[in-house]
Amino acid sequence: MTYIVASLVERSVSGVSDSSRKAFREGADLVEVRLDHLRIPRFDAMTLSKVREAVRGPAIATLRSSEEGGRSRLRGGAREKALRAVLGAGFEYVDLELQRDGRLLGELRRRDRKPSVIASFHFGRPAAAKDVEKALTRACKAGDFGKVAMPCEDAGQALMLASLGLRHSAAGDRFVLIGMGDQGQLTRVCARQMGSSMVYCSLKGKPAAPGQLDIGSQSSLDNKDRFILGLLGHPVHHSVSKPMQEAALHGAGLAGTYLNLDLPPEALGRDTLKTFRRLGFSGINVTIPHKQKVHALCDHLDPEAVSTGAVNTVKFEGTHIHGKNTDIIGFMKAIEPKTHIGSDTEALVVGAGGAARAAALGLARAGAHVTVAARDPKKGARMAKEMGIEAMTTEALRRTKKTFHVVVNCTPLGTDGVGGAAPVPARLFKHGVVFFDMVYNPRVTRSMRFAAARKAKALGGLDMLVNQGAESFRSWTGTEPDVDAMRAAARRALS
Repeated sequence: MTYIVASLVERSVSGVSDSSRKAFREGADLVEVRLDHLRIPRFDAMTLSKVREAVRGPAIATLRSSEEGGRSRLRGGAREKALRAVLGAGFEYVDLELQRDGRLLGELRRRDRKPSVIASFHFGRPAAAKDVEKALTRACKAGDFGKVAMPCEDAGQALMLASLGLRHSAAGDRFVLIGMGDQGQLTRVCARQMGSSMVYCSLKGKPAAPGQLDIGSQSSLDNKDRFILGLLGHPVHHSVSKPMQEAALHGAGLAGTYLNLDLPPEALGRDTLKTFRRLGFSGINVTIPHKQKVHALCDHLDPEAVSTGAVNTVKFEGTHIHGKNTDIIGFMKAIEPKTHIGSDTEALVVGAGGAARAAALGLARAGAHVTVAARDPKKGARMAKEMGIEAMTTEALRRTKKTFHVVVNCTPLGTDGVGGAAPVPARLFKHGVVFFDMVYNPRVTRSMRFAAARKAKALGGLDMLVNQGAESFRSWTGTEPDVDAMRAAARRALS
């Protein structure tokens, strides 16, 4: 069982009392009283007993030191004296730090009657797997529960923690492993699947640590019918898929969450997808730069994924990993109502990644004559050969006198936070040309402004995002999403 622990960061004893009542009403199994946040006159038996009496349910007492991310500046003998008073105050659990409270931890191991001890260690920065493993093993031996927390800068680090958790769970250890920050949320969402004994959360608006979920959100993940979904890419900070897909879940009355998973290319392998499956993910979206690599890692591919050589949607079913491509339908639903596409259409696709392959295939199927322009000549030539279209380099594109009716930017250039020159030469834009920029954040890109200034019709990528996302949602859940709610959520996130 994984206990839901609500961390309380109140300044007063009355605040602890009120917040603990609220936490238990909302579904917490335990509360953690962060003594380092409390303003109390002294750490003695009488004062701490009053704190304990204020909590109407089982509680953990934590006096987190400033060295490990807390507010307590007690050192040496003063800290030990305070903690001895905490141990006698009636708390069911007491958190002791491996680095500072070694003598107390040693004493408590030899006592028969004591509060349950959580031996904890907090890394100040991301650490190697061997160092986390060493700390967790020490913590599990020192206390009744071993707890290790570490900031996560990317999803690869969170997956490392999750994999360690799965191994320690199989060994029968009682532990808590926490990835701090947005990229560490995976360890909170998947705490039960990892085998963590506890998962720490907060009252809404009162987080005790970065990345904590609120009690209601954390509790909802215990629903056996919940959906754990996510976006796998690098980077993903610009994405609005999370609010969009969570609006779809809410509209369909389904419990679940959607995580932004920033995974560097070198961290992606078959084991990555297998770990997502073991952690209970229902599916993931895949974006730049992983679509083609994920294509090679799936057990089964739908016809569109086979045709494009790219996967943007993964569905986990039993032990199988299914790869799908919903970019084609997403793109065509977005562009077909805006312009005629037929045998007389000259179309230019800029880029040679997974999204470019989807656009090229959709346009070719509609009858257009398609040319791909890629920065990497070999990549562009390979795509052209595999798809039966023409190719040119981006250098040649700057010199060409050829006219295109439809121009599609499938590169990330123009995305919020991504630098680089405009992907399409401005002289290709003129009256009668339709320019489709797959970038959706910002909603109006620099290239779109160039196109509009030269009287071309400029279209952003938001409708494609919504359409492909809706198709992914249908695949994962078997439920029809509220597409208007998805679009509205995406627009709000971009405003």
